Amino acid sequence: MSEVAVFPEDNGPRKLKPPPLRPPAQAIRQPTPNAQETPATKPDPQQPAKPAPKTPLGKYSLLGMADEIEARATAAKPLLGKFVLQGQATMIYAAPNTGKTLVVLKLCLDAIDAGRIAPANLYYVNADDSSEGLASKLRLMQDVGAHMLAPGFNGFKTSQLVEILTQMIEGGSARGTCVIIDTLKKFADLMDKKRSSEFAQVCRQYVMAGGTIVALGHTAKNPNSDGSPRYQGTTDILEDFDAIYVAQPLTSKTNADVKGAEFIRKKCRADSPETVAYAYAAKPGISYEEKVASVERVGDLGDFVTEQVSDPLVMDAIVRRIEAGCTDGKMALAKAVAKEAGVPQRAVVGVLQRYTGNTPNEHLWNFETGPHNKRFYRLIDQTKRDS
Repeated sequence: MSEVAVFPEDNGPRKLKPPPLRPPAQAIRQPTPNAQETPATKPDPQQPAKPAPKTPLGKYSLLGMADEIEARATAAKPLLGKFVLQGQATMIYAAPNTGKTLVVLKLCLDAIDAGRIAPANLYYVNADDSSEGLASKLRLMQDVGAHMLAPGFNGFKTSQLVEILTQMIEGGSARGTCVIIDTLKKFADLMDKKRSSEFAQVCRQYVMAGGTIVALGHTAKNPNSDGSPRYQGTTDILEDFDAIYVAQPLTSKTNADVKGAEFIRKKCRADSPETVAYAYAAKPGISYEEKVASVERVGDLGDFVTEQVSDPLVMDAIVRRIEAGCTDGKMALAKAVAKEAGVPQRAVVGVLQRYTGNTPNEHLWNFETGPHNKRFYRLIDQTKRDS
């Protein structure tokens, strides 16, 4: 039976309404606290931080690999002489017959002898030699247990070098090795920006893997305006290699049988010397082995004269000689100009050849061939234009 309540103001009894049902305790909404006090905004020190959102770059991140990279890093210390450092890519430019290969080969033998590199880790890739030259250099390397590779032997091709370097990088065998590339143009088109850049990137990966690259190349036929040698090709090698040296020939003031080469730094990423010079015996008839054995570092260049000359200085002297009627041929003209200007005769011959032709503002003189094939030079008319 329902309960009945009687109220004074009521005229009669009425039924009470049952109290509303209360929701379960867990469903009761609590007052929303201030936003600054919301627990969700306070990090829980017991919970690990959420990982950063994944990005396409994340898969290539080196995060967590510091120990491994440090273990693989190679200290930049002298390897070949004082200017080729271990764990770097070094480019050496020089004109043909300057002595760059001779010097580098001697420095390789010295490095092995001093224990700076194991002979089994040295690879000389010789792609710029005659059969006799290859035989002489191979004998020197073989006698100390170092490697020499040459296109056409044991199936090796110049096109394979990039692939082989890549295999060594990926296989972990690049570390501690030194690869000499002689000359670079046989393996990369230095005049093609894309190809030279791709080759330079492989060399960069090789040194990052703990190896050392030394590439040899030729200077351009036309030097800089001050007569100094100029590198050949695009700037990609210059930009991507660690060190760049350009060699210029030296002539002894007192001994015609001694020559030299001065290596001038154009770029470095470590404490490399600004210049370094070497002298060697150049007496006619001596063997290549004797030349290599004669290579020694030169500290004082006072006994040597550089063949670097200023083109304008030599040009003016040549013009004066031609105007004076020098008719004794090319070599007589070069000899007279060399004596007048105080520069090596070989440098005069270079200037003479560079400005020979019929194009005004590009050439200054031309020649006619006379008896006994002598060249008789004449100045060209600078006011004429090619039709």
